[in-house]
Amino acid sequence: MLHLRLLPGLERWVRWVALHPRLVAAVLALLTLAAGWVAVSRFAMNSDLNALIRQDASWRADYERYQAAFPDLVHTVVVVVSGSSLEQVEATARTVEARIRARTDLFSSVSAPQNDPFFRRHALLYLTPEALDEMSDRLVEAQPVLTAVAEDPSLRGVLDLVREAVTQEAGSGFDRIVRLLTGSADRLVAGADPHISWTDEFFGTDAIHYRLVALKGRSDFGVTLPDAAVMVALRELISGVQLSGDTRVELTGEVALAHEEIEAAVSGVQLAGWLSGALLLAVLVLGVRSAKIILLTVALLLVGSVWTAALAMLMVGEFNTLSIVFLVMFFGLGVDFAIHFSLRFQETVNASQRAGVSYRDSLLPGLTATTASVGGAIGLCTLTTAIGFLAFWPTAYRGLADLGVISSAGMAVAAFLTFTLLPAGFALMGPIRPHVVDLPTGDRLVRALRAHPRAVLCGTALLTIAAAWLAAGAHFDYSVLALKDPNAESVRTLKRLQAEDISNDYTLTLLSSGPVPEPSLSGLAEVERVVVPADYVPQDQPDKLLVLQDLESVLWSAMDPVEVAAPPDDAERAAALDALRAALAAALPPGAVAAAADAAPAPSTPDAAARSDSLGQADLLALAEALDRLAQLPPQALGTWEQGVLENLVDELDWLRGALLVDPVTLDDLPRSLRAQLVSPEGLQRSVILPAEDISEGTALRRFVEHVRDVAPHATGRPVIEWGVGAIVLDAFTQALLTAALAIFALLLVNFRSLRDALLILVPLVLAALFTLAMGVVLDLPLNMANIIVLPLIFGLGVDNGIHVVDRFHGAGDVDHLLHSSTPRAVVLSSVTTIGTFAALALSPHRGTASIGMLLTAAVGLLLVCTVVLLPVLLERLGRARFSSLPESAAMGSSGAAQQTQSR
Repeated sequence: MLHLRLLPGLERWVRWVALHPRLVAAVLALLTLAAGWVAVSRFAMNSDLNALIRQDASWRADYERYQAAFPDLVHTVVVVVSGSSLEQVEATARTVEARIRARTDLFSSVSAPQNDPFFRRHALLYLTPEALDEMSDRLVEAQPVLTAVAEDPSLRGVLDLVREAVTQEAGSGFDRIVRLLTGSADRLVAGADPHISWTDEFFGTDAIHYRLVALKGRSDFGVTLPDAAVMVALRELISGVQLSGDTRVELTGEVALAHEEIEAAVSGVQLAGWLSGALLLAVLVLGVRSAKIILLTVALLLVGSVWTAALAMLMVGEFNTLSIVFLVMFFGLGVDFAIHFSLRFQETVNASQRAGVSYRDSLLPGLTATTASVGGAIGLCTLTTAIGFLAFWPTAYRGLADLGVISSAGMAVAAFLTFTLLPAGFALMGPIRPHVVDLPTGDRLVRALRAHPRAVLCGTALLTIAAAWLAAGAHFDYSVLALKDPNAESVRTLKRLQAEDISNDYTLTLLSSGPVPEPSLSGLAEVERVVVPADYVPQDQPDKLLVLQDLESVLWSAMDPVEVAAPPDDAERAAALDALRAALAAALPPGAVAAAADAAPAPSTPDAAARSDSLGQADLLALAEALDRLAQLPPQALGTWEQGVLENLVDELDWLRGALLVDPVTLDDLPRSLRAQLVSPEGLQRSVILPAEDISEGTALRRFVEHVRDVAPHATGRPVIEWGVGAIVLDAFTQALLTAALAIFALLLVNFRSLRDALLILVPLVLAALFTLAMGVVLDLPLNMANIIVLPLIFGLGVDNGIHVVDRFHGAGDVDHLLHSSTPRAVVLSSVTTIGTFAALALSPHRGTASIGMLLTAAVGLLLVCTVVLLPVLLERLGRARFSSLPESAAMGSSGAAQQTQSR
């Protein structure tokens, strides 16, 4: 075998290390300190998600053209103010906008067209015809109130109006006014705000209202969280805004989505690091039962992670949101070499000690035999694992290319420390404890399967066919939302905006200096509608202006009162209150107010019932009770009540005077802040193409983008970026998978010089890949831009177990000796620790990282089963041991295993 040519030099190195353990330990300590200094002093994190993939296609040029024309519309944070009270939503949005504009040190531009007074003044023109009709009905009903307030904008005017309605035949709509006054009075008596929102009464309160404030912050991509300062400042700003009712303020937009994704990725790596460390320690304690081996293994992992981080800074210069995951993965991968070397050394030395040889005398022969027996396999595994990672290096997926370079360096570090730190540690720490527990390596199951080889092969073939059929349904999810935490504020808010059709990130933008092919685009089944700049001008204006003219004629008395009364004093307010109380007492049954709390009121007289039925006796009774309680308060309380009742009504009356007298609106009349989002300084118009279906799913997104670009080849936007990046990722995946598979297969052929052995080692890999894809289909876990690395890694990581098993099979001479050697135990332990690491990643709030962890956990588990259970059966049936091809020192290790087996 090829790796045997390197064994004599490797054995001499291990022997020299064992003879100079203190010197080696000191040098390793100094190198680790130096590496730690490099890793910390040069640490850099490129958190620009756009830098993960090399984008030099025409679709990227289209997007950059759009970005240059409308720079304030990309890489923004969107502050979303929502609630059922339009008045509160408008006031909160204006407050938020003002506070953001004051922080010019962090925010470079702010855009909130909806807050512009233009839209408030022309609000009636922007209503749909149906909504305008409903608004007209409400205003006509409110005409008496509006006229009364216009002529006497005080509490006296409102109370006199209600008194007249009680004593005379009331028109429609007064029941609502009575209830509003009652609720306001009750709140004042209870010490709460008596404010009445007439804005909500006019515009309705059924729907949730939204106001959006978009802003650009100053990002720093040289730090882990480039938008942390912007996001922290925004959250502090929002927390200082006083909210009432169900009004809420949330953050979304490209910046918020990216920031929360990076936060999730970093916190996920930290969480996975601690969990994988704890799981690793637990597995080692339960499976190895040797404190010295555990201590040396942990030391190797810690030293190796420091060295790898330093090499990453020297070789790549920075981590990205994907490559930083290797700091956790190193624990699961590096432990593999340590376990195989340590358990093989433990097996060899224990056999020598049972033969009466002391640990001191068996140390050097044991290390030499261990190196000869397992060194070649570890060296080969280093190469194959590195190939699996490096397969992405020549692709355009720069994020995974960096991960490949860092990972391959990490595997080289793990191999070097295995043959350096471990021998030095065994020489310094003295005798190691024999293993006292046998792990379930499946030998009984294997013996049962070996008895029925034909059934095993047929069953495997059937399962493989079924898995291949399921795997054919696997698909790739282009959406970057698949990588984000669905519970993150930015994601939840974005999905709600899309569901409510308020805003949609998944639209296409078309820049044009003239007319766009709107009919051709609108005719596509994938397109709901095309919004051009002219669509921001109110539609059906002639008809709406006629409605406004009719309203003006109906509300003339409120629009232009003949005379306005002077403001009342406290005595006049009290007099108006007493007059209304008296009118209510006359309208209600005798003693009704006093008896309301104890019993039903007495029957009313026919005249009183006739006057009160139109308003509702229950409403009048509630108002009377509220006014009686209000009368017990100090006189100045009426001034407070007046402000609560009249303040917003006077404002809305002023608004109405202007809203009914508007002129037709043209594109040039739109606010400058909005026109800047529709037409660039160079005259390019921005049209938006809305999808007819939810395109956050990959197939729909691809269909939408491709069909629209057939008609408008330069259409751009987030869907095009995800579509283009997804195509690059798929190409990178295909290229990496083929590179890894072919390179590993060629290396196995050269190393083992046997087509049979190479194919046998690949069988578990192919099966694990198929079953992993099939499991992803069953569990609805599609491939995405992060977990697509799993399949190439199956070949890079999974081949290790097969190499160890096949290599030991040839060394042991047959399957029985293989199953009772340390190799299956080492395979189980290393696989379980790797599973623990990836299972920890699966708990990450970052969905991309979590999906990597879930699929790799399943893949490594499947590899373990295929390698420990199926591969020995295939070796028994198809393999041919070449025991004599191993050097004498390796045979010594195997004979020790045989002796150990016999002793048991």
